Amino acid sequence: MRERRDAGDELRAQIWLSADTSRRLRAMAARAGLQPEQVLAQLADHARMNEEGTVVVAPFTPHRVERS
Repeated sequence: MRERRDAGDELRAQIWLSADTSRRLRAMAARAGLQPEQVLAQLADHARMNEEGTVVVAPFTPHRVERS
């Protein structure tokens, strides 16, 4: 039942990035041993909004998530 509720809150997105941004994202993902979409998902997990309404992301290291 919980999976059903969680699925309703999930978001699927298709994004278009510039060539330069895409290259940097792919390089970061490769260094972390991840797919680019995994890095973006982790980036979104770390994003917060500050008091001024600006979206901020503190430095973090992308990592592999082991599924059981």
